[in-house]
Amino acid sequence: MKQYSSVLIVCAIVIAAFLYALTDNYLMDIFVLTCFYGALAVAWNLMAGMTGLMSLGHALFVGIGAYSVAWGYSVHGWSPLITWPMGVALSVAAAYVIGGLCFRYGLRGYFFSIATLAFSEVVFFIVSATDQLGRSDGIILPIADHGLSQLQFMDKWPYGLIIGVILMATMLLCRILLNARTGYYWRALRDNEDAAQALGVNARAMKMRAFLISAAISGLCGAFYANYVAFVDPRSVLSIDLTIQLLVFSIIGGMSQLWGPLLGAGILVPFSDFLRGLTAIQGSNVIFYAALLMVLALLLPQGVAGWIVERTRRRRTRKRDRMQHTDVAQPQLVPRVSGAGNEQTETAQ
Repeated sequence: MKQYSSVLIVCAIVIAAFLYALTDNYLMDIFVLTCFYGALAVAWNLMAGMTGLMSLGHALFVGIGAYSVAWGYSVHGWSPLITWPMGVALSVAAAYVIGGLCFRYGLRGYFFSIATLAFSEVVFFIVSATDQLGRSDGIILPIADHGLSQLQFMDKWPYGLIIGVILMATMLLCRILLNARTGYYWRALRDNEDAAQALGVNARAMKMRAFLISAAISGLCGAFYANYVAFVDPRSVLSIDLTIQLLVFSIIGGMSQLWGPLLGAGILVPFSDFLRGLTAIQGSNVIFYAALLMVLALLLPQGVAGWIVERTRRRRTRKRDRMQHTDVAQPQLVPRVSGAGNEQTETAQ
């Protein structure tokens, strides 16, 4: 049960934040975006932080999920019961093709990152030039007569409930995988792929598994995003800017912990929105945002989550050392045989 304590804490915080945001649509919007980016960052970090696969084309899977919903509903009137699974399936299929090519030829490190970025950029320009997908103008989802059937709601709290469940399910799934044999294989590949392969780990299969799971979660989040904003365009869901955001959330939050990327999103998403409404000079919010990122990166190179874990570990170590020192310092009565005879006397050590 201790292994799942972080997931339980995250679930409790998500539920508490959802209940707190029920009273205000603005707060609910912040909650929805935080959970959305948090789930995406956790999925991205499953590859980068836990497996060592630094993908720069992860926006591709978000875009596939989002465009599946937008195109399926606006053109054919399909229900989310069709478009959401379709978006996830297409994202997994795309990841299978990309991963198959990259892992077949043994691409690692920067080469893998560049390859994923290349695939994403190719799709970005294809979508931007395709009339059926709205070109660079994007697709606006029409308002349904019966919003519930198309997951369109007047209030924001149903969206908060949906994305909150997605986030908690993502955290639970990732924790189960990391605690299983698969998670140990992933970490072995991250630390030393050659040594892991020498010990019998199937590197290609394990990396493909992480890639497919991460793509599936990203496609699901993309499908949700299309329903939430009722609009998709290449710039919002296929741009490298989205992938860079996930990378920043993960680095600031801490890539060594499962909940680190979520913590990064929980800090930066509300802070960014707060700055946007606080500053009167256009563009000044970006300057303050960049300054915060630089300060956190310099002061906490291991991320906020890594700093918290390290501080907790040090506190426990000091407490344990004090307890051991106290036990040693306490006098104990032990028997000792007298040199003059066989009488035993009690002496204090």
